[in-house]
Amino acid sequence: MSFENTAIIMLDPYNDFLHADGKMHPSLLESLTETDTIANLQELIMAARMAQVPIFYSMRQPKQPSPTHQHSSDGASSRELLLADNVIQEGSWGGDIYEGLQPKPSNGDVVISRHWNHSAFSNTDLDYQLKKRNIRNVVIAGLNLETCFESTARYAHELGYHVTILVDTTAMASIGAASRDAAATLIWPNSVHEVMTVSEWAGRLFRY
Repeated sequence: MSFENTAIIMLDPYNDFLHADGKMHPSLLESLTETDTIANLQELIMAARMAQVPIFYSMRQPKQPSPTHQHSSDGASSRELLLADNVIQEGSWGGDIYEGLQPKPSNGDVVISRHWNHSAFSNTDLDYQLKKRNIRNVVIAGLNLETCFESTARYAHELGYHVTILVDTTAMASIGAASRDAAATLIWPNSVHEVMTVSEWAGRLFRY
């Protein structure tokens, strides 16, 4: 893959997912820890800044607060937790981007219109914004593995982009490393063009 005409699609790096005080963090903790997701996202951001690879931020539409909803993360799937009214609330700290992962306009970063469903392409301006900048290669990173991450990767492939998945930049509720590794070795290679780690991608980036 050439790194010309390349962009990163960063999915939902919200406090509610990544921060220790985030509402969904307890259910993601095992996966985040096994993968060292936060450190890998930070490494990805640093590499992108150094190489001036733009990052397109795709953020899920925040929800309006519901005072009657009681949130519990015990045993819930990512989808069930995302449907909870008090996860990623409009105007809340949990609905802010995790410190250190924020967009940098001077790097060419773009914040696209909010997505309501899993795919960052569905009913948003992402495809338009990428094509406007002649981006043909996309690198998928962020949360959550079995919802927005995988859906966005598949959608990008269907639209004709060259798709690279960074397997150690994501996490999933109630999943062990074995399940994630099975997806990385058995499923994703048939759905996208390349599956690799941040270190592998950055190493290739700086060889060009």
